[in-house]
Amino acid sequence: MHGRVDIQVGTLSKAIGALGGYVCGSRDLIDYLYHRARPFLFSTSHPPAVAATCIAAFDILENEPERIERLWSNTRYFQGELKGAGFNLGGITTPATETPITPLIVGEGRTAMDFSRALFDEGVMGTGIAFPTVPEGKARIRLILTSEHTRAQLDQALETITRVANKMGILQ
Repeated sequence: MHGRVDIQVGTLSKAIGALGGYVCGSRDLIDYLYHRARPFLFSTSHPPAVAATCIAAFDILENEPERIERLWSNTRYFQGELKGAGFNLGGITTPATETPITPLIVGEGRTAMDFSRALFDEGVMGTGIAFPTVPEGKARIRLILTSEHTRAQLDQALETITRVANKMGILQ
């Protein structure tokens, strides 16, 4: 889409593993945002270490493209196994077509938070997300994969997630 998109916005806190985000656009747009965007006006710049982290992460992505394929391979496998176990992935119909960030829709906020805590106690990091971040009745667990997860780690996580969900009555 290079040259056909006027504004590009992105995050540096997920795939890049740092923090913050960016807006790319015309000089006029950037000048406008610089003078009018409230979040920009009332924030400070990132320390040099954050900028260096972002540059290093982009260098790795450019020089080691196999990491991206491993990430998508892990995502396809993980999401496919979760769907096969009966989890609601919130509209992800084809594994890895959306994002490696995988939601497990569980419904009620309290259930999501209890599920998150139980997973953590079993060694799986799955963040509970509830209202007002998501609509009422759409609470979820957010699972995030990396290119460096091994198949054994994914299988262990899948077994734990399924076992805990069954124990809690989340899977029917």
